[in-house]
Amino acid sequence: MKILLIILLVSLSLYSYEYDELLLRAQASMFPKIILLDQEINLKITDSTVLLSIIYNDNEAKEANDFKDLIDKEYKGVLGSYSLVIKTVHVDEFSSTDNSSAYFIFDAIDKNKKDVVTHAIKNKRISFSYSNKCFANNTLISLFLKERTYIYLNKSALSEYKIKFAPIFYKIAKAR
Repeated sequence: MKILLIILLVSLSLYSYEYDELLLRAQASMFPKIILLDQEINLKITDSTVLLSIIYNDNEAKEANDFKDLIDKEYKGVLGSYSLVIKTVHVDEFSSTDNSSAYFIFDAIDKNKKDVVTHAIKNKRISFSYSNKCFANNTLISLFLKERTYIYLNKSALSEYKIKFAPIFYKIAKAR
């Protein structure tokens, strides 16, 4: 019986990922503001609405909905002079015709995540990631909490995205 319990606990730990609630709250607060620093944001909105899609897989559904709730609570549907709509999209339901203004991608998505990142690059949309470890898959921006909050910008991917940010963003972001 003990062996069965140990095997069960080990297998659960292999398939689960622990997300830092404090980091998610910081990201929910900062990422929408970064969208406004895109100098071509007017080309990426529809009907004065910024649409942020949170991309998740089966193991991240709860975190995706919690993250959506954090952003909704912080912004109450308004981002600057625009309306803000947050939607959660299962990675298997992501469409190449998606017209979101930006994307937030959790870590645990692997192959299908690349399709979202490729779409973001092709359409000059910001892709945020939970961790800068996703920079290997060309996500563009991440946040890191230590004694301070750091905004990381994937320097090698920036030229692929062809996004021009307000000059102040380059002063506050750390190129990685």
